[in-house]
Amino acid sequence: MRDTDWQLLTAVFDSDGDNTVQTLLATHGCLSRIEVANPNTTVAFLQLFDESGTITVGTTTPKMSILIPKASGENDYGSKFINFGFPGLPFKNSIKYACTTTPTGNGDPASGLIVNAVIYNPAG
Repeated sequence: MRDTDWQLLTAVFDSDGDNTVQTLLATHGCLSRIEVANPNTTVAFLQLFDESGTITVGTTTPKMSILIPKASGENDYGSKFINFGFPGLPFKNSIKYACTTTPTGNGDPASGLIVNAVIYNPAG
């Protein structure tokens, strides 16, 4: 990684990821890393979208849907960490996500998931 590339990385945090679409980056870029913690005793899914228009969770097909393991007990979250390398997984329109109870559905997890992401924005 070149020294100038570090300034193009941005950390994003969401303490209550649910089935409402959230935007990590409103333009093209790359998802470099993501970690999602699930406090629920049932599995959840992180749906990633690469769309410039309106996204309807449960209808719009995600670019990728990632299984987030269930919690094994109180204060023992299930979690998933993915390092896509540098610059990361490319998105040509935007990087948006929703947390759901099924891979392509719109069910809302009982408790919100904790989402930490690092995005690479070549536009700066």
